[in-house]
Amino acid sequence: MKKLILFITSIITVFTLTACSSSSSKNKLEEVKSKGKIVLGVSPDYAPYEFLTTENGNKKVVGADIYLAEQIAKKLDVEVEIQEMGFDSLIASLNANKVDMVISGINPTDERKKAVDFSDVYYTGKGIFVVNKDSDEIKSVDDLKNKKVGVQKGSTYETYAKEQLKIAESNIQSLTDVPSLLQDLKNKKIDVVLIPDDVAKIAMNKYSDIKISSFTADNDPEATGMAIAFKKGKDDSNKELLEQVNSVIKEIQEKKEFEKQLDKYAQIAAQSE
Repeated sequence: MKKLILFITSIITVFTLTACSSSSSKNKLEEVKSKGKIVLGVSPDYAPYEFLTTENGNKKVVGADIYLAEQIAKKLDVEVEIQEMGFDSLIASLNANKVDMVISGINPTDERKKAVDFSDVYYTGKGIFVVNKDSDEIKSVDDLKNKKVGVQKGSTYETYAKEQLKIAESNIQSLTDVPSLLQDLKNKKIDVVLIPDDVAKIAMNKYSDIKISSFTADNDPEATGMAIAFKKGKDDSNKELLEQVNSVIKEIQEKKEFEKQLDKYAQIAAQSE
């Protein structure tokens, strides 16, 4: 009886090892296709890229990044499964195999490249200077020197205003959220607000008495662009998947479709707030 049990155990072990070996030998593209879905990690708090809206009484994650994920899934002939989480949990979830990819307005910095693999950049934003409609046009950095400049507290633009634009700290108004900055701008407590262009799109749809300045500054911190993150692959295990993903990104860029989706979801976000 013991020999029979040992034999059965051995057979099960062989099958288990074979299955594990077969699974581990699959590259990431084969793994996703065999599941019939690609699990997407997002932090849905960054409109118009990804945010929550309500349809027929049900919460739904929408946005330009979600559109991109859907186009990738279509290319791979699989479904998209969305996993919501905090931004600071995205990379950890990727490396713990809880999600297959992350699309959440992530900049592919050198530090992050050490931890994960990135696709090609799919969108590069920029900083926008927003002023009241009756304000003078900003033509240079010098025009900002004697103005009260509003930035979001803790953002890359707070550091940028101090270190790159060399604006005196006494002339920088740092607030925790963009709506408060825009309200202070409208009330003329500050002269100009520096925010990402995607956020500015929502503001333009929401308020009629502010405008976007045509001036743009150099060394914008958003210049690294945004890319899709994947768990760092061994050897070339991500190669085929990245080729497919990058082909979707190229096609969308050629049609400028991502910009169209940003405009679309900026309007939706403005109406839903």
